[in-house]
Amino acid sequence: MFNIIGLPKLNKLSPTLYSTLLKIVEESGELARATLTFLPYERLRPDEISELAAARESLAEVNGELLDVAQTCVTMLFVMEENYAIVIDDLIERHLNKLKVKKYAFRQDQVYKLYTEDNYKYMSLPKLLLPEVTLLRTVCKIQEEVGELTQYLGKRAGASGEKNVIDNKEVLVGSAGELLDVAQCCFTMMYILAEKYDVDIENLIQVHIAKLKVRGYFV
Repeated sequence: MFNIIGLPKLNKLSPTLYSTLLKIVEESGELARATLTFLPYERLRPDEISELAAARESLAEVNGELLDVAQTCVTMLFVMEENYAIVIDDLIERHLNKLKVKKYAFRQDQVYKLYTEDNYKYMSLPKLLLPEVTLLRTVCKIQEEVGELTQYLGKRAGASGEKNVIDNKEVLVGSAGELLDVAQCCFTMMYILAEKYDVDIENLIQVHIAKLKVRGYFV
């Protein structure tokens, strides 16, 4: 059964693009650490992982860090929709068209957009069908996308005194696109891990949301 991962709008947080960049760097660093811990167990079968406590805990930590990176991006996208007139559904549509142009296969019988459930707003993205993708490559890809986000907020915006090569609207749209790309890396890897190791996606999301509520980010 195909369960779509959807991450919520955190209605108790109001991040900025710069605080979001710092948070992504922090969370992606934690993801890298969790990935290195999990690598010795990567070739185990689902039943072998379930029987080994250290492997189970390591896999859970990787999924948790992927969710944290993706949630950081999704949260800022919701803020950008409210404060900077970035229309997320339009952004997702352009994102999906870009994936098609790059010939990245994904299930097109599902709807990937904003949706409301139990009075909360969520955002979903597809699982890209990329058999060659590994967890380690995903960590590297996330760092690449974070670097491109940094370019929009830094060099291209003239943050260090360089000539400003794009206007503020282009900075916002470009940054939103990079945030979506980072989130896409995380979503795809979570889908792959769920399929490979029989991870319960629904339970994974419930645990994530419960953690956000405990921290006071989401009510």
